[in-house]
Amino acid sequence: MGNSNEEEPPRPKGLNLNTKAPLIDTIDIYENPINLIDLLKTYDGVLIDFFRGNW
Repeated sequence: MGNSNEEEPPRPKGLNLNTKAPLIDTIDIYENPINLIDLLKTYDGVLIDFFRGNW
């Protein structure tokens, strides 16, 4: 574990409400392609959860 006296760097503020999501075109941890445009052809909406791990 890290030193408890270490100060955590500032976190980005994130997107404002009603901001359009970036057009994601990537590969997940299992090497499956993820493309937002393709997902929206299949589904009415997509939940995108961006998180930062502390490890």
